[in-house]
Amino acid sequence: QSVSTVAHVTHMDECDMTALVALRDELKAEAAKRGVKLTFMAFVIRALIKTLKEFPGFNGGLDEDKGELVIKRFYNIGFAVNAGQGLVVPNIKDADARDLWGLAAEVATLADKVRAGKIDVSSLQGGTFTITNIGPIGGLFATPIVNHPEAAILGLMKLQKRPVAREDGIHIRDMMNLVLSFDHRIIDGADAAHFMNTLIKHLENPRTIL
Repeated sequence: QSVSTVAHVTHMDECDMTALVALRDELKAEAAKRGVKLTFMAFVIRALIKTLKEFPGFNGGLDEDKGELVIKRFYNIGFAVNAGQGLVVPNIKDADARDLWGLAAEVATLADKVRAGKIDVSSLQGGTFTITNIGPIGGLFATPIVNHPEAAILGLMKLQKRPVAREDGIHIRDMMNLVLSFDHRIIDGADAAHFMNTLIKHLENPRTIL
């Protein structure tokens, strides 16, 4: 349904994750004390919510029956989990009300339930935006399919060290490619570029999203 109705466009960019990698390493001891596995997903969700609040049109979708654009003022952030037989997308309800530790714990809990085949139906419904994390498997770029009826989906690609040119020379940095597929019927390409620029700004300055 998504492929046949959504005018898919994918915007691609790269993000310097060096500061975020360092911050995650710094917080690992605190995470261990809390009994939480601190993955990059929790940071991405924090940055994403901050970006969605600046670009509310991305947190919604098109009601095709009514021909109306629906903007949602709540943030149920879905993330794709490989369940063995295919991808399942649980979502964190009211993700904006959770701190970094709460998000990390909920990501782990929902992912475990999916893999164990014990996820409840309500956790799979009512999402407003989806993240798919392709990076741990590999790959530089992809074109994710929008999780209909949402407006957009963010894809995280492989995190790897790469040489990057700066004004003072070549540096080895932790880089990640990001892909944003969106419904061009309701989102313009320029808005998608601004959205991605803002998301990257937050990820590259991770202390602002704690």
